[in-house]
Amino acid sequence: MFKKIILTFCFAALFLTTAAFAFADNGSTPQNALAPYGQTVTLAPNAAQWFKFEVGGKKASATALLDAASADGLRLAIYTPAQIAAWQDGDALQALGMGSPQPQHTLGWFGGFNQAGTYYAAAYNDTGAPIDVRVTVEGDSITTRAAPTATPNIDPLMTPTPRGKGIHGKLAFVDANGGNIYIADGDGTNLRRLTFGMDPQWNHAGTMLAFARQGPVPGIYVIDADGSNERLLYQTNEPRAPTWSADDAEIIFAYQGATKGGGEICFRGRCFERSSTTEWKLGAVNVADGAYHDVRSSDSAITPTIAPDGTIVYNDGNIGLLKTTSTGEPAAEPFIGDLRITSPTYNPLRIMSPAVSPDGKQIIYMVMQQPTWQIAQANADGGNQHLLTRDNALAIAHPSNVAPQWSPDNQQILFLSNRNGRWEFFTMDADGGNVQQVLKNITDQIEIRYDYQAGRMMSWTK
Repeated sequence: MFKKIILTFCFAALFLTTAAFAFADNGSTPQNALAPYGQTVTLAPNAAQWFKFEVGGKKASATALLDAASADGLRLAIYTPAQIAAWQDGDALQALGMGSPQPQHTLGWFGGFNQAGTYYAAAYNDTGAPIDVRVTVEGDSITTRAAPTATPNIDPLMTPTPRGKGIHGKLAFVDANGGNIYIADGDGTNLRRLTFGMDPQWNHAGTMLAFARQGPVPGIYVIDADGSNERLLYQTNEPRAPTWSADDAEIIFAYQGATKGGGEICFRGRCFERSSTTEWKLGAVNVADGAYHDVRSSDSAITPTIAPDGTIVYNDGNIGLLKTTSTGEPAAEPFIGDLRITSPTYNPLRIMSPAVSPDGKQIIYMVMQQPTWQIAQANADGGNQHLLTRDNALAIAHPSNVAPQWSPDNQQILFLSNRNGRWEFFTMDADGGNVQQVLKNITDQIEIRYDYQAGRMMSWTK
């Protein structure tokens, strides 16, 4: 059994994300522009996708290329820092140059820059349908992304983690809550951005992703694996953590419900603010027709995960890990952890992000082990609770291991760790052994930001 840690825990502050963070680095504006290194990006209808690149010196030449199935309805524009600044001050947006059709590329622009600085390319889709494009900028003194570097060993007391080649299957991941959703093959190749949102999850067939989006239209969305057919299934307030039923027919998710209490109360001329609480509830939506129904749960239900037999495990930030089903009654007692101080089974484990194994026999989750978060495992009934990763109390650095996800065959666990000074991908066997760093070719290109707000950062399918 874990060492008990008595902490004051404000779940709402941990779980909520801000509206500004929900649009991190999705390329919708110059402020959150992407790097133009040739990755596939889906241009939304009648929208622009922004890219930025660094020019290292004067009189630097550059080539900007846009590749797509057709040039119809597409534009490519190049902007200087001064032009962007003037536009942000209210002037009309004027481009340094525009792309034109090229023999071996859809559109291309060739030119030079008189000053060093941050320059911009924008790809415009003037049609009413999404279009996949690839934008590349190359040239003298042009930098579009950091070159792959050796992972630093930030602590001489820490044993370096061996490097693995990748994973078997396909990966979906998000670079930040509300940021870009990418997919890639298990070796890190064929990396492409699909859309933006949070908590991406493959269906069991590996043909479709579910994800949440908190704006501009908040709700539960699905998108095909090739980036087509993105659609809103159900609009709701503060949606999070969609997860597929065993037959892929239904998606269970968490959402923000009613706010209780609050307001002002006055007595004999003295007024006081009453505290308020916000409910988090579970819902279910049918993938075929969008039909919705409530899922009975406690009032602080988040991050649902589903076993093959239909059992839903979810985390209640005020109680612990609980169980319910799509149409049944929720269990009253937690089966892992118990935050109720008056309970005879009081065991205040601070838990996040449970994930039931594909065979339904085990569950993994994050648990606070001061000053870090670590990954723990238990049987599906809550027995045999034990840590899979541990902190070294004697080390200089104290990295966390977070956001665990199962491999499709139950044999491995994919997780994030900041043991090398930044968030990167690692795998371990289901028993915690054979830890390896994987997919470094992805994290050398894309910075992953984890904010300890129970985000499901990745999903693994066959």
